[in-house]
Amino acid sequence: MPPSVIAIIGGADPDRNDARSPGRYDPPVDVAAADDMAAAIGGELARRGHAIFVYHSGRAFIEAKVVEGYVAANPARGGSIIVRQPQLQVPAIFAEEATHPKLFARRLDTSDEWEVSFYRSLADSDGVVLIGGGYSTFTAGQVAIGARIPILALDQTGGAARKVWKTLSPGVDLPTADEHARMAHALSTEALKQWIDGLEAQRRRRYAVETRPIRRHARLAAVLFVAALATAIGSHLIPWLARTGWGMALLVASTLLGGGAGSAIRMVFERRYGAGPLVPPSIAVTLALGMMAGGLGGLLYLVAQTSTTQLDSPEALRFVSIIAVVSVVAGLTVESVFRKLLGIDVVQTGAIAVRSERQPPPSS
Repeated sequence: MPPSVIAIIGGADPDRNDARSPGRYDPPVDVAAADDMAAAIGGELARRGHAIFVYHSGRAFIEAKVVEGYVAANPARGGSIIVRQPQLQVPAIFAEEATHPKLFARRLDTSDEWEVSFYRSLADSDGVVLIGGGYSTFTAGQVAIGARIPILALDQTGGAARKVWKTLSPGVDLPTADEHARMAHALSTEALKQWIDGLEAQRRRRYAVETRPIRRHARLAAVLFVAALATAIGSHLIPWLARTGWGMALLVASTLLGGGAGSAIRMVFERRYGAGPLVPPSIAVTLALGMMAGGLGGLLYLVAQTSTTQLDSPEALRFVSIIAVVSVVAGLTVESVFRKLLGIDVVQTGAIAVRSERQPPPSS
């Protein structure tokens, strides 16, 4: 997989460990451990070619230490330190921007609120690292868990990172039991390697879960579409079928396959372009509705013809092609087909109702 962008979130301000501080850390942050882990993680991410999201260079935030370790690892890729900040009169500049300007890429949001830049970046990230921190760090951790974004919450740093670590459910959330346990280890060369390995493994699992259904559905849609075309055209091109009732049976079967193909194509399209639900609906239900819509649409077109078409005649190719298109479109627009059918008054009861209203009431 290509290198990812990891959001760095947290804080290790010693003043906020004071019980009298209005924004104090709960639990307290181990400042020394947080700083050491931040620098080490920055260096490891740089060596593996990952980019990072950072937000502020102040001491109340952990990003300065991560950037320090990241730049010290001498990354080769320019623009790999992405600074997300609102439009401020005085932007928060990192010290390394003066010496390594090509490594930094600034993305200013139109809003002047920090929360907008901060929380929006989570949707663009491929993982989050939580180190110490307070309320915003805890909230970001819960957002990441809910959105199934790969997460590394370092328990040994204390603060909100510890609280988020405790809320993780291995096997339910992205981290496995082993990855979750390793987040509580102290800093070491082996632990550092395992932390980043865990982030990358979570990303692979997330990608597999999100793409497996769409790939399976795409293959199914392609098979059904080819089968629908083959049966429709075959009802005309195979002479002995075209001259018997089997040709018409094959044509009707093609409408069912076409409707199923249309519904599967729509599911794949919506998933591919983000227009559908995050959790794909049941493929069995989708295909059943699509086949019914395709069959009904094809039959309605068939019975609407005022002349009888011989399937073995040269003109029949155009006829069966239209049938195939109608059935696939019916599957694509399955809800419109059923809404239209539900609105049809087959027995025309409206006239009966009007006539009954005009009858005089019976005498008592």
